[in-house]
Amino acid sequence: MMTPEERRDTLRRVVDDLWNRGNLDACDELFAEHCSFHDPSFPVDGVEGMKRQVADLRQAQPDLHMDVQDVLVDGDLTCARWTMGATARNEFRGLPATGKSYVMTGMTIDKWEGDRIVEEWVNYDLFGALQQAGIIPEAATPPAATE
Repeated sequence: MMTPEERRDTLRRVVDDLWNRGNLDACDELFAEHCSFHDPSFPVDGVEGMKRQVADLRQAQPDLHMDVQDVLVDGDLTCARWTMGATARNEFRGLPATGKSYVMTGMTIDKWEGDRIVEEWVNYDLFGALQQAGIIPEAATPPAATE
């Protein structure tokens, strides 16, 4: 059984290895074979689906980098608060390449069994990232009030 500190350290290390270095084998170290993923924007079908998502995103955005700010551990759950940034250099799942950069924030909650994640929920500011990348227009600024 992993201690809370071991879970925190493992999560930080593997996230860095997977997202920042593109080491897809890190998925096999972190996720159970029967892991299920809940992503509101891009469906992920099992561990192989996660590997495809990371590979596709890193191909579209080679400078992708994720920083984990906090990891909270409570029993068999971890919650990570993170920031991800990249440049939309190539198409990603229907989203066009714009050459513009973005920074977005997100959170991930993971359920663990032993030393592996068995279920993951993720939520992130895709809308803000798409605005920064020039894929959707910025929100209109209301006109200044006149006196």
